[in-house]
Amino acid sequence: MDHLIAIRTFQRIVETRSFTRAAAHLGMPRSTASKALRDLESHLGVKLIQRTTRSVILTTEGAEYYRRISRLVTKIDETEAAMRDMGAAARGRLRIDLHSSLAGFVLIPLLSEFRERYPDIQLAFGVGDRPVNLIEEGVDCVIRAGELADSSLKAKTLYKDQLITCASPDYLKRYGVPESPEDLEANHKIVGYFSAATGEAWPLRFRSRGREKQIVRFDIAANDSASQITMLVNGLGVGQTHASVVARFLRSGELVTVMDEMTSMRIPISVIYPPTKQLNARLRLFIDWLSERFADYP
Repeated sequence: MDHLIAIRTFQRIVETRSFTRAAAHLGMPRSTASKALRDLESHLGVKLIQRTTRSVILTTEGAEYYRRISRLVTKIDETEAAMRDMGAAARGRLRIDLHSSLAGFVLIPLLSEFRERYPDIQLAFGVGDRPVNLIEEGVDCVIRAGELADSSLKAKTLYKDQLITCASPDYLKRYGVPESPEDLEANHKIVGYFSAATGEAWPLRFRSRGREKQIVRFDIAANDSASQITMLVNGLGVGQTHASVVARFLRSGELVTVMDEMTSMRIPISVIYPPTKQLNARLRLFIDWLSERFADYP
């Protein structure tokens, strides 16, 4: 006995009050519908329907079984519809914008997993540190560090990153290890980062004994986060960045953290998208994958 077919047959017999009409709706011979019901009753050990020459009458057990399986069949139908929608959703183009360092050192190395799962979703990455207007530029989502500035958008935090201060071993061998923000500002080369939108330099931030200290000067800087990291790896000075984007360089020893006890700020990394009532189905799949992939991200 095909259990699900038998249940659907029983449900349709009840709803049409006819074996003949139920069989026609299900595209099967009347005899097959009758056998499916007999098999179901035999499986359950109860009589579900009293058959007469003119009508179909539910037994007490049949009425209760119909009430319960109707909810179950509705859930099955909804699940199958959702799966069909997901199949259709897993095609087409997604436009994503993110910082160059997040792209090159965090997300792109993981993308083979997403591509294997959804090979027909075309991913178009806008890589750079320039702010974008999601609506005007047709961008489905952006991935950014920091708090959400535009309250008209929605954001989902993927993980909390840590701000770190670091330099290459070669630089530290030549110039020594900075012991304090004052030592760093006075005696060391600083690799900075400045906004591609405003040209304003981002300060190095430190916190000690409840007080925050900022250093706004730099000796060399980039308005591209991946280029800033390349400068640090090549020994051009000391700078601040996010732990996740330089994890591979910390593991390999190409970069070393300094002044750890003074650099402990946590920064949210979020996916940001327009506040539409119904998310683009492809975008929903991508956000769900991001959430799953970064659920336990260190």
